Parts: sequence; C-alpha cells; structure tokens
Amino acid sequence: MNGIEFRAKPGLKRMHFALMIGYWGGIAILIALVCFKLWIGLNPQELFTAEKGIAHWFFSVPLSDTVTNSVMVPFTYFQPINPDMFDAKTAYLVVTLTNTTLIFITYIYSIGQIRYIIGSILSGGSPFSLANATRLRRLGVVVILYSLLAKLILNILICLFVTRIFSINLGSISLIGIIIGILVLFISEIFKYGALLQEEHDSTL
Repeated sequence: MNGIEFRAKPGLKRMHFALMIGYWGGIAILIALVCFKLWIGLNPQELFTAEKGIAHWFFSVPLSDTVTNSVMVPFTYFQPINPDMFDAKTAYLVVTLTNTTLIFITYIYSIGQIRYIIGSILSGGSPFSLANATRLRRLGVVVILYSLLAKLILNILICLFVTRIFSINLGSISLIGIIIGILVLFISEIFKYGALLQEEHDSTL
C-alpha cells in the first residue's frame, strides 16, 4: 500500500496463533461433541429420565455405573408438563444438540473474524481497513443474532419435536449480548471511518 505500513509486534503473532488454535480446536470440539451426543442417542429410551424440579427440567442418561450425563432446562424454554406427555430421549437430544451447535457455531465464526483481522495486520496492512470494518460488523451482527435467537430457536424446536405444545417465550433474550453486539458495531464504524481517512491520506502522497 502507499500509506503507512504497520509492523506487527511479536505479541500479535502469538495472539494470531492462539486464535488459530481456538478456531480449529472449536471445530474439532463441535464435531466431537455432536458425535458424542449422537452416540448417547443410540442408548435405549428406557435409560433416559426426565425429572421436574422447582424451576427446571433435568434430563439424564447413565453412561456407566458411576457416571451420568445430565442437562438442565428452565421451565421458560420447556413447559412444566407431565413427563408422560413427551419422550425424555428426544428432549435430551434436542436440547443438547441445539445448545452445542448454536454455541460453537457462534464461537467459531466470531474467532474466525477476529483471526482474519489480526492476520491482515500481520501481513503489513493497516488495522483500519474496510475489510476489517466489515469483519467487525459481521461479528457484531452474529453476537446480536445469537443473543436474540438462540433460546428462541431452542424453544421452537422443543415445541416442534418434543412437547408439540406451541408456547414461545420471548423473555429469553440476552440484553448483555445485544449491548456487546451493538458496541462491536460502533467499533466497526470507527474502523470504517479510520479506513476512509487512511485512503484519503494515501491519495495525497
């Protein structure tokens, strides 16, 4: 580029390497967890139990004589109906697979965007580029979408495949996640403005 060339500090290279490990490690863990949950799903229905607590459901399946795998679901996502009205195995699989997939896809995509930003700086580019501003905007949008839709998607899937009782709870929206996403969007606008100033500076050289 015609403008200023940014030199990457050693700490930035270590961060990029750590992000790369986190990115590919996240993909590996996602695949491993999905396969593990599907393997658990091969167990007979009789081993899966649904226990109704004060404010949560507890879905469990024994993995051995001493180890049990359990998941807790609030009544806000899963109605406190009679356990005989649904299949405990289906409930366990829907909840665990949905939560695992949504969390890790959001994590992997977010880490990937940050990794690309650090990589562009390591290649000698300015951090204030339109490409990096776009990556930050995508990151902010993904965080907002996850905060808005993750629990709603789980709620809908439970209604469709488990209880077959239509009951949507909109109180599961994460306000903290939305605020973080909006802040990231603001930062992306700052990067965009910085990129435009950089282009203007380069054109005068």
